[in-house]
Amino acid sequence: MRRNLQRYYAYTVLSSLTFTWTTWFVFVASRGGNPGWAESAFHLAILLGEVPTGVVADLLGRRRSMLIGLVLSAASYLSYAAISDTLTACLLLGLSGLSVTFLSGADTALLYETAEALGGEDFARRALARASALQMATLAVAPVIAGWLAERHPVAPFLAHGAATLLAAAVVWTMREPAPYRPAAAGAVSGAGASVASSPTAVAEPVSPATMAEGRRSPWAHTRAALAYLRGQPELLAMIAFAWVYEAVASMVSQFAQVYLPALGLSLFGAGVVFSAGRLLGAAGGWVAERLREDGAGLWLRCGPLGQAALIMLAGLARSAGGGAALVLNEGVDGLVYPLLSARINQAIPSAQRATILSFQSLGSSLLIAAAFPAAAALPSVFGIYSIVGGAFAAAALVWALPRKRTVVRTAKSR
Repeated sequence: MRRNLQRYYAYTVLSSLTFTWTTWFVFVASRGGNPGWAESAFHLAILLGEVPTGVVADLLGRRRSMLIGLVLSAASYLSYAAISDTLTACLLLGLSGLSVTFLSGADTALLYETAEALGGEDFARRALARASALQMATLAVAPVIAGWLAERHPVAPFLAHGAATLLAAAVVWTMREPAPYRPAAAGAVSGAGASVASSPTAVAEPVSPATMAEGRRSPWAHTRAALAYLRGQPELLAMIAFAWVYEAVASMVSQFAQVYLPALGLSLFGAGVVFSAGRLLGAAGGWVAERLREDGAGLWLRCGPLGQAALIMLAGLARSAGGGAALVLNEGVDGLVYPLLSARINQAIPSAQRATILSFQSLGSSLLIAAAFPAAAALPSVFGIYSIVGGAFAAAALVWALPRKRTVVRTAKSR
C-alpha cells in the first residue's frame, strides 16, 4: 500500500500537467468556436455521466475507472486540432467532461482508502493535503510551459497534455486496488469546521466476499443505498452543498482569469506567470494544511472561504496589478481550505459508496457552472463577473461560517 501511495503522487503530478488550462479558451475562439457553449458542453457531460461513473468506480474498482477516464481524456486532448467551429468544440469538450467523471471521486477514494489503511483517518487527511500541494506545485509549472508551447504552435499544448495523460494512465496501470473496509465505530461532526473522528478503539473491518457480491448485484440498488445514506446525514449534506458552491466559484474564477488577466494588460506569458504564482502559493497552502491540528483545521475551514470571497470581490473592483495579486492570494487560501473540506467529506462517507457519493458532490457543482458560465459570459465586463461571483460566494461563506447545532454523523457499514 505504501508503494501505491507513492505511485498516486506520481499520478497526481502527471495528471496535473494541464498545459491546456490557460490556452483552451483562446484556442477555441481562434478556431471559430464559442468558448461559453463549449464550457457548457463540458459540464453537461459531467452532469450526465457523474453518478453512473461513480457507481462504476464503486462496483468495478477505482483503478479501472481512473484508467477509462485517463484514456478518454488523452483522446480528447490529442484531437483538439480537429476543432473548427462551435459544434466540434462542444463535442471534444463534452468528451473531456465525460473523462473527468471517471476520475472524480474514483481517484480521491483510492487515495483516501490507501492512506487510511496505512495510518488511519488523520494520515488520510494529511495525504489528501500532500496530494493537493503536489497538484498545485505542478499546476504552477504548467501555465509557463503552456505559454511557451503555444508561442511555438497553437496545438502544441494540447498534444503535450494528451501525452502527459497517457503517462499518468501507465502509472495507474501499475497501482493496486485498495482492500475494501468498513469503519467499526463512528465519531461526531459539529458545524462547518468540525471533524469526524473515529473512536480510539475503532479498527478497519474487512468486507466479506458475500457482502461485496451483494453490492455488485445492481447499480440501481447501489445508487439507492447511497441516496438513503445521504438522507440520514444532514451534516454531510450541508458539507456537500457547500462544496457545490465552493467548486463552482473556483472554476468560474479560474476560467475567466484567462480573459481577466489580459484585460489588466498582461500578455499570455504574463498571465501564465500569474497563474503559476497562484498555484505555488496554493501548494504552500496545501503544505500548511497537511500540518494543521484538528482545531486549526476547523478554524480555517470555517473562516477561510470568507477571506476568499473578499479577495474575489477585490479582483472585481481592481483595474490594476492589485487584481492579479488578489487572485494569487485566493489560490493560496484555496490550497489550504479545499483539502480540509475534502477530508471532512471523505471521513463521513462509507467506503462502499464513497465514489458514488463523491459523484453527487461533483454533479452539483457542474450543474451550477453549466448554468452560470453562459450567463456570466454574456455580461459586458469581466470585472463585473468577479464582483457578482465574489458577492454570491460571500453570502454562502457567511452561512457556512455560522455555528450550528452539534449533530452526529455515523459512518454506515459497507452495503
